[in-house]
Amino acid sequence: MVLVVKDINGCLDSARQDISIVLLPDVPTAFSPNGDSQNDFFLVRGGPFKSINVRVYNNWGQLIFETNDQLQGWDGKFKDIDQPVGVYVWVVEVEMLNGKTVKKDR
Repeated sequence: MVLVVKDINGCLDSARQDISIVLLPDVPTAFSPNGDSQNDFFLVRGGPFKSINVRVYNNWGQLIFETNDQLQGWDGKFKDIDQPVGVYVWVVEVEMLNGKTVKKDR
């Protein structure tokens, strides 16, 4: 951001300040992978992050999705098979730009 000031005599001065906005990971409470292009992927928002790891488990504790790419969301499938509507356990671990680690799970 640059602030430029001009006084009544026409003299100019400026100041520059870089502002960084970093958001904690925001994990959705639900998604609807039905192909309507709205909420079709379970995606973690926020960041930017140094690193991210997202894991999704079914109700038997089987790992059915994992990614280290924030732009890759879960499409509700495991081995190309649509998974049933239900409650799934997820774990999200991120490293923030300042080196702090944040872990969320449900």
